[in-house]
Amino acid sequence: MKMTKKDSPHPAEIDYLRERVNYLEAANQWHHYAMDVLASMTSIFGDHRHNRDVETILKNAHDCIIRILPFDDAGYYTVDDDSNFNINYRQPGCTDPSLETVVEQLIDQGTFAWAINQNHPICVSAGIDQPPDTHLIMHVISTRTRVRGMFVGRIQGITLKAGEAGLKILSIVLFNTAYALESAALYTLREQQHQTLRKITQRQSRELVHQHSHDTLTGLPNRILFNDRLSQLMQRRGTPESHVAVILMDLDHFKRVNDSLGHRAGDLLIRRLANEMKSTFLSPEVIRRHHLEITNVTLSRLGGDEFGIILDNVASLDLVARFVQQLIESISREHEVMDHQVFITCSAGISIHPFDGNDADTLIKNADAAMYEAKQRGRNLYQFYTQDLNSQTYRHLVLENQLVKALARDEFDVYYQPQISLRTGKIEALEALVRWHHPEKGLQNPARFIPIAEDTGIIEGLGLWVLKRVCEDLHQLRNAGIEPPRMAINLSARQFRQANLVEKYTAILKEYDVSPCCIELELTESTIMQDIHVAVDMFRQLHQLGFRLAVDDFGTGYSSLNNLKHFPIHTLKIDRSFVSDTPHDRDDTAIVTAIVAMAKGLDLEVVAEGVENEEQLAFLKQLGCELIQGYYFSEPLPFNTLCDYFETFSYP
Repeated sequence: MKMTKKDSPHPAEIDYLRERVNYLEAANQWHHYAMDVLASMTSIFGDHRHNRDVETILKNAHDCIIRILPFDDAGYYTVDDDSNFNINYRQPGCTDPSLETVVEQLIDQGTFAWAINQNHPICVSAGIDQPPDTHLIMHVISTRTRVRGMFVGRIQGITLKAGEAGLKILSIVLFNTAYALESAALYTLREQQHQTLRKITQRQSRELVHQHSHDTLTGLPNRILFNDRLSQLMQRRGTPESHVAVILMDLDHFKRVNDSLGHRAGDLLIRRLANEMKSTFLSPEVIRRHHLEITNVTLSRLGGDEFGIILDNVASLDLVARFVQQLIESISREHEVMDHQVFITCSAGISIHPFDGNDADTLIKNADAAMYEAKQRGRNLYQFYTQDLNSQTYRHLVLENQLVKALARDEFDVYYQPQISLRTGKIEALEALVRWHHPEKGLQNPARFIPIAEDTGIIEGLGLWVLKRVCEDLHQLRNAGIEPPRMAINLSARQFRQANLVEKYTAILKEYDVSPCCIELELTESTIMQDIHVAVDMFRQLHQLGFRLAVDDFGTGYSSLNNLKHFPIHTLKIDRSFVSDTPHDRDDTAIVTAIVAMAKGLDLEVVAEGVENEEQLAFLKQLGCELIQGYYFSEPLPFNTLCDYFETFSYP
């Protein structure tokens, strides 16, 4: 159809249509921007490795917002743990302080706090120094449960109504920004927790490694680290002239400290000795004196009261000997423990690589054998390893195992040696002496197995067996028509320290219907002197029950008369070492004379042991010694010949 001039559009209508088309195109473009912004909001959150810091999140949020709303200036405030709002991000290129000044004014006016509680954009005046159509847009940055900050933007020419669509997108972006900040905070917290956990795990791992390789009481390397260092040193030994020395040191009779003062006192003493050894033997002065370096010395606690020392790159055995001698001298003295004075000595064994072993276990085993030999030789000294010690140690181990079985197999026997009264000529007492009928080696002397029984604790059961056997023999003597004399039984140091010794002995006598006055218990002078207070208390308990008490080997234990007068004893037995050379040895003669005179002054009975000839007997009789024991009258006799001896004996 042909358009006439009358039907053509009016110019005003054309302009209107043109404006409408431009508006729709602009609206369409804006909506495309808006959709693009909404689609790109995931950049605000970043990922688990990147963009987790607050500034990056706010920058990404602003990049989205500025594409929709053309702010002249914008600031993002975040709230800290003290509820203070601090500007954390500013629109790039904007350094004018006026925005922050206006915000401070809004805070003072309370507008800022009011805006926080509004979950939508707030439009306020940008200030008197800004154009009239310039506004501040404020919008809280918050999740549904927590305020994370505040957005403040300055914009010109747009009102709330005019920019309604853009402001809705602003709300959406800031809402997501709040959750991104929440996520970042949680991520930061999780990272802090992970770092804390890693630090704790690393510290605990270090502590576990340290505990695995170090002694908890002293902090010294333990047996595991000691063995490891020894193995490493042996593998990288330097010149053929240099050696590795292994020293094992053990405190003598340390068990007495635990038994008398308690394990706490023992631990205190061990810790103190360890500290003293560290300060002394790891000091520069001592290291230089022995021509060593600090890295050449390893000091360890191997367990209990045993310490180990490794000396690396040792040039001479004399150096090792001087080092160990200084070690023994520094320890062997009185130590104050919990207000008690405790005298401690130590024994040490030494093995040298490569002479005494090519591996750590062999060196340690050989040093231990040498230390045991040092103890056997009297303690408080050191001993170098020799090949002969291994055979001795093996024989000792075999004997120990056989000794354990001997009591169960009834291989022990009791022999009796008479004690003769020079005044009445009668058998006044019998000393019970244990013997071991070894199934292969025959009758064994007590000197060979009693020390082992003492060390292993077998002596406690053996002592009870001896008392029972003596009670049985007492009854057999009565049944044979012989009035039995008193029976003297030796009590070892280990038995004497038994907490229930009195109860056990009393129960046995009651079981066999034997009076305690028929039994005389003998303790060596050295045993008594180990702990005088304990000994006095034990003696008084036994004395009150009716036991006779004797001090054996008198003259060898360095006791004083002041100590002796506190003990409720009946008899002193002069050690055979003093009797054997009388009357020809002037010193022994003087000692025996003094002991007899002292005993008479204290109204004590005196027994002279080891009398073997007429001269000794005459000398002792002249002194007024009451009782004589020794081979002059009789050797120790088995019970089956004892009755015959009673029937045939006569003196003088």
